[in-house]
Amino acid sequence: MPVKYFGIYLAYAPGVDLRHEGLGRYLAAFLKGASEREDVRFVLVCPSWSKEGLAELFESEGVSKASFDVVAPDKEPMVLRLYEAYKARKERRAKSSLMRRISLFGNSVKMKFFDRVERRLVEANSYSDMFSVFIEGFLLSFLLVLVSPLLLIGMFCYFCFLMKPKFGSFFKPITKKIARLRRLLRTPKDDALVLRLYNGIARVEADRMLKLVDGLSHVKAWYSPTAFWPAFNKIKAPRVMCVPDVVLSDFPVAFSTIGGNRFAQVFYDVKSAIEAGSNYITYSNAVKWSTLVEQFGVRGSNVSVIHHAPNDLSPWVAVNGYPDNESTSINYCEQLFKSALKRSSNPDYTSGFGNVKVDFIFYASQFRPNKNVISLLRAYESLLRKRLIKHKLILTGRPEASSEVKSFIKKHHLENDVLCLHGLSIQQLAACYKLADLVVNPSLSEGGCPFTFTEALSVSTPVVMARIPVSEEVLTDPELQDVTFFDPYSWEDIADKIEWALDHREHVLKVQSVAYQSLAERSWANVVDEHIDVLLKISKTDKVVEEVA
Repeated sequence: MPVKYFGIYLAYAPGVDLRHEGLGRYLAAFLKGASEREDVRFVLVCPSWSKEGLAELFESEGVSKASFDVVAPDKEPMVLRLYEAYKARKERRAKSSLMRRISLFGNSVKMKFFDRVERRLVEANSYSDMFSVFIEGFLLSFLLVLVSPLLLIGMFCYFCFLMKPKFGSFFKPITKKIARLRRLLRTPKDDALVLRLYNGIARVEADRMLKLVDGLSHVKAWYSPTAFWPAFNKIKAPRVMCVPDVVLSDFPVAFSTIGGNRFAQVFYDVKSAIEAGSNYITYSNAVKWSTLVEQFGVRGSNVSVIHHAPNDLSPWVAVNGYPDNESTSINYCEQLFKSALKRSSNPDYTSGFGNVKVDFIFYASQFRPNKNVISLLRAYESLLRKRLIKHKLILTGRPEASSEVKSFIKKHHLENDVLCLHGLSIQQLAACYKLADLVVNPSLSEGGCPFTFTEALSVSTPVVMARIPVSEEVLTDPELQDVTFFDPYSWEDIADKIEWALDHREHVLKVQSVAYQSLAERSWANVVDEHIDVLLKISKTDKVVEEVA
């Protein structure tokens, strides 16, 4: 049987952990579905810095490497290698830095000094003894001043402070440069210089990737799983671009406040990629018509809608061969949850958290403006304080990624009630879904019906979600919509729906399980088949157009 080759173009930025990206998990599910076809093989072309990340993703998701090929430029750019070496050295130093060792030594010496003085004071029986203690204490204190680098540094800083009016104009340019360098090393992605450097590196790497693509003449057509990469349109072979959504155009102000120039550049790239494209795939009719056709003027006939298949998390927490498999699975999930708590945003609290049977509500998502996390937090705070629910709220985003989320949690003293567990493994994620009393998704905008619904139902946990077009497109039954959806623009409605669903958990689960069984008839192999149909179609029509031209 002849094998047809198709290409997948990937150009993720350095440092992106695909295991925690929705598109990464989508890619893994897609390749699992592709492995069921013996007549098709995918070739992945990616930047040099993504090879290791892809390997980690596929290992964590259980994707067989035998079903696809990975092609990438040989070496990472030197500037990235230098920065990665700097980060590795910084992490090693953080574990056992010189200043930390000096501080520990200083504290040890200080404690011994005070112990000796206290002992001599207790033993003193005369004025002469007290005088000798005073002299000894003075000499030891003077010796500590001489040998303590920290005190000497402090004295130097104090001297500089006193002399600031005189020498301030001299030191000001230097301190500014040092401050900027420190910011650059701490948060490089937010620095304008780093953004320009990255754009330059990305252009060079894209050219290297395009040379590799040109050499893969056996690949019939190319697929890009997102619209972030304008260089994809430089591929001379037939190609189709997936546009999951364009949330940057839906929430421009919110994204600009957290990313500034960086997100402006991303939006420009997405806009350029879509406008230069010719064939498109989306996950929903809502995105096809409201985004591609209405916003970007794309011809509807050039857009194919391919819905997701369900994400089944049950294999990650299933156990077999025990008298009571379900009870054993719960015990396994509790151990996974206990290990997940080590990633908590409040380790001082969770390190001593012994109750893994705690009741909680779960939302798996990064903290981005379209995810509507603040509305969920407002609803939860009301449920906790006014309606006295006993549940905690478990999230998977990083508080540092959203100052608004972080400040809300602090302002309302929710540090021990809202626990952020970032960087979960797929097993830990599945365990959180299974142990939760209720899963919630308040997102205002998604490319397709959120994976939340099928992920929760695959481990028999009910879910409530925002009423948005992409979800209504898939979950069409009126009774199902009634028990599932809430108004995402009203935190009061979110709170009401969560409270009602917790009180009617079994009813919600019964209604949603019927819908899940119907959705589960669609597999990722079906999704791949529909993509291949599109790829075959454009490989023929684009070739005809080229011959006519």
